[in-house]
Amino acid sequence: MSTQKLYPSKEIKTLLQISDCELMHRRSSGALCYEKKGAAYFYQLPDKKYLLNHPLADQLINWHREKHKSDIDNTPTDSDTKTLICDLLQQLLIPIQDEFGEIKITYGFTSAALNRYIQKISPTGTCPAIDQHSALETNKNDNQICKRGGLACDFTVANFGDRMNSVTRFVIDNLNFDKLYYYDTDKPIHLSISETPEQHLQTMSISKNGRRIPGKKAYGTAAKLLAAEL
Repeated sequence: MSTQKLYPSKEIKTLLQISDCELMHRRSSGALCYEKKGAAYFYQLPDKKYLLNHPLADQLINWHREKHKSDIDNTPTDSDTKTLICDLLQQLLIPIQDEFGEIKITYGFTSAALNRYIQKISPTGTCPAIDQHSALETNKNDNQICKRGGLACDFTVANFGDRMNSVTRFVIDNLNFDKLYYYDTDKPIHLSISETPEQHLQTMSISKNGRRIPGKKAYGTAAKLLAAEL
């Protein structure tokens, strides 16, 4: 997973927001590192900041428009939050999508404004102080919303909607994640990154009255063993 990812021409143009002509110019001038495979070119991304133009970044920021039918501007205000969005894509979401197919973000980044809205209309099952969805954003009192830092999202995978245990095993075995909350084979995964990844796998269950309750948990190598049981 440490190998530099290469993007085909169509994707790199989207990320860099450039034309065919500009892409050719940057390639011929040496401004972009690339490999040629047959008649096709594949490029290294010159800076991870361009991942903010990735479709998954758009999902992370605008997921609420579908789920909550809200047009709140959910753009992050903290520059370090933007870096975390790029890191989440680069380290976790893009490798997962490359392995399994299209990702659907069901609960993404939550700005201060969106957090206030959600806590007012639909707070059940949320815990902004620890869930990492607000990254490094601050509230009206200039206090960091989530004390843990890092950044999290919940997602499903289109062709693995009833096999999220397989996606979980891939993450545990191959990626440098912080926390992964696993609910069931057909439920979204909650996945996060941080500066000090704990590689913490937490299984979750639903009580008879519908409340989410923690089940088994494990860290590091032990998490791989627990994931194998899912």
